[in-house]
Amino acid sequence: MTSSIYELYGEIWGKVDSELGADLRKSLNPRNPSMLYDMFGGLGVKPDAKVLDVGCRDASHAVELARRFRCQVIAVDPVALHIEKAKKLVSNVGLEHHVEVKAGCIEALPLDDASVDYIWCRDMLLHVDLPESFTECFRVLRTEGTMLIYQVFATEMCEPLEAERLFKALSFVPESTMEENFETAAQKAGFKIISKEQLDSEWREAEIEVGDKSLLDHLLYIARMRRARDEMIRQYGEVRYEVNYAGWLLGIYQMLGKLCPTVYILRKPSEGAQAIVA
Repeated sequence: MTSSIYELYGEIWGKVDSELGADLRKSLNPRNPSMLYDMFGGLGVKPDAKVLDVGCRDASHAVELARRFRCQVIAVDPVALHIEKAKKLVSNVGLEHHVEVKAGCIEALPLDDASVDYIWCRDMLLHVDLPESFTECFRVLRTEGTMLIYQVFATEMCEPLEAERLFKALSFVPESTMEENFETAAQKAGFKIISKEQLDSEWREAEIEVGDKSLLDHLLYIARMRRARDEMIRQYGEVRYEVNYAGWLLGIYQMLGKLCPTVYILRKPSEGAQAIVA
């Protein structure tokens, strides 16, 4: 009896593996990060537009926005090291007349009311208070101004202990990783949600399909860090260990569906317009 079950299982497994494998070898045509610039351009950005890159880091996105659209970009970041790197990059590429780098945080932007046409916000709302941040972005946007946001959310597949470890190591605000909280905060600030697109694992698949082995390297790093945990913590300290461990996990968790990158387009409606989910 047992033998026949194993034989049947082996036959079914071989068939499923062969058929399913053939389908899985076909690409789902994943997009790469450059799609964000295409989406931004689709908003109608003109050369005379004023764009805020909030949480600009080294200003690489601000520089690309200025290059592509010849717009004026204000790059804002609260970290002194980021400001230093951003100014250096802008100077090196000769875009001082198109990109202005300023120190400041999203909860208290160093900008006047209704002073920008667009906001570019990538990979930073996870670290801040959402209600305060959306209120400030709404304040500095002109009427009918638009905000593009790339945000990563935890899914139901991310176990509580996994989420707790990841959020602590990377300084994520737990409430900001929840899709419902995000949308509620945006709408309460006055924004209308124009569009929402879940990217899931697209970017990570695209990396692998063009031969980028980074994700495989990260998986290998995770395995080595697990096996040599005590030794590495003694050598580098627990904080450094946890930050790097969590950083390598980000892409892997996206591939596994535990984290879901999502792109939103928000608009500041004319006075009296009601913010609703598109």
